[in-house]
Amino acid sequence: MSILIVASLIFVTVYIAHFYWKVRKYPKGPFPLPLIGNLLQFPGENIHIYFDDLAKEYGPCFTLWTPLPSVVITDYEYLKEAFVAQSDAFIYRSDIPSETLLQPHKNTGVLMSSGENWQLQRRTSLKILRNFGMGKNLMEDQVMRSVHELLAQLESIKDKKNVDMFWPIQLCVGNVINESLFGYHYKYEDYERFKTFVTIVDTHLRSLQSRASLLIAAFPWFRHVPIIGESGYYGIKRNVERYQKFIDEEVASRVKDYDRGSDPDNFVHAYLQQMEQTGNPGLDMKNLCASVLDFWVAGMETTSTTLRWSLAYMMKYPEIQDKVRKEIFNVVGTSRLPSMSDKPNMPYTQAVIHEIQRHSSMIPLLASHTNIEDIVLKGQTIPSGTRVFAQLWSILKRDSIFEERDEFNPDRYLLKDGKTMNKAVLERTIPFSIGKRSCVGEGLARLELFLIFSAMMQQYEFVANGQIDLTPVYGGALSAKPYTCHLIPQTA
Repeated sequence: MSILIVASLIFVTVYIAHFYWKVRKYPKGPFPLPLIGNLLQFPGENIHIYFDDLAKEYGPCFTLWTPLPSVVITDYEYLKEAFVAQSDAFIYRSDIPSETLLQPHKNTGVLMSSGENWQLQRRTSLKILRNFGMGKNLMEDQVMRSVHELLAQLESIKDKKNVDMFWPIQLCVGNVINESLFGYHYKYEDYERFKTFVTIVDTHLRSLQSRASLLIAAFPWFRHVPIIGESGYYGIKRNVERYQKFIDEEVASRVKDYDRGSDPDNFVHAYLQQMEQTGNPGLDMKNLCASVLDFWVAGMETTSTTLRWSLAYMMKYPEIQDKVRKEIFNVVGTSRLPSMSDKPNMPYTQAVIHEIQRHSSMIPLLASHTNIEDIVLKGQTIPSGTRVFAQLWSILKRDSIFEERDEFNPDRYLLKDGKTMNKAVLERTIPFSIGKRSCVGEGLARLELFLIFSAMMQQYEFVANGQIDLTPVYGGALSAKPYTCHLIPQTA
């Protein structure tokens, strides 16, 4: 018995000594405990605020232990050196349950895959987007169809004094994604299937932020603990299975109507064509379904949330809303809707959209990267295999380039002439990240934001019913608090 005790003490002593020897190799951060690291210090929500506070104490590159090491970057110059200057070292994702549970199959799709498969899926997706979308202006046509449907829906509302814009915006954005991926639209009078899917995905993204999810990421064996496993891992896994079933059914429908002799008019058909033409075994049904899911979730959540923020800001600052509308009337008039050809002549509207993205900072923390080799970042060593998180919230809200950064001020994006965009400020406004793993759908997202936002501003004045509180709701993204508004039709 005494030998067992001595052996146990030796083991514990060696483990603790080895643990703190490892800690010394990483950028400084809050003091971790053996086995649990800094887990007890994590807040239940608003983790980006906690990280921002740590950056003030330990600098813009610090380490947290869970108990595995995670490095957090909160500064633009650090992030640029890591994700751009040393981009090849950061093209891998972490292989941890809370993140891999975004997909039912490991290393599939675009968002969470790594290595050669990521390169193949990203390259294929970009080719499809270029050939099928941007190169033929089909994307703008698709967005405008959804815009017309949105405006028709708003016009049909009898009581315009108390309108909840959540589902009209959600369906407008969802139909752009849905037509791009599957080639069809949902109708405003019949979109229960769409609502069910959106609710499942929203629940899933929120569950990934829970303490149970964090525990499972740190200690995968916790999935077998009854309460934690059920509320965390298995609950999340059931959600994955539910929305994967939805995606599988949509893809299967498109496979049935795929015509090899016709040019593809949606992502699924274009991917099937690439499968046939290249014969690459990495282009398969699992990766097709995973890529579709990535585009659906990422494209839906970010754009719709940004547009809901846009109305909240415009109602909070009606003088800015009036200035946007005045620019639209001067450039476009009222006889037609704004188009992408108008965008260069609408600098203030562009500036407002940039400031909405910056000030709301709705994706505070990016999915983790993993460096595949030791790297030195501004004199600090990050050993190979470390999870690295980019905190965009701190960059967008704390960078010194943004004067009076807590204020909502679109003019920061314009030079003194009021017409020329401020490139220095734009460079550090990175809501879609930077580097090789920046958002594949950035072009489509920017297209949607400009066309949908400017059309809404042209057609209606949005007046809040009550006070607008810009304090975000923490979940899968930082969302605007629910609101209703009075829609006042506009004429020049």
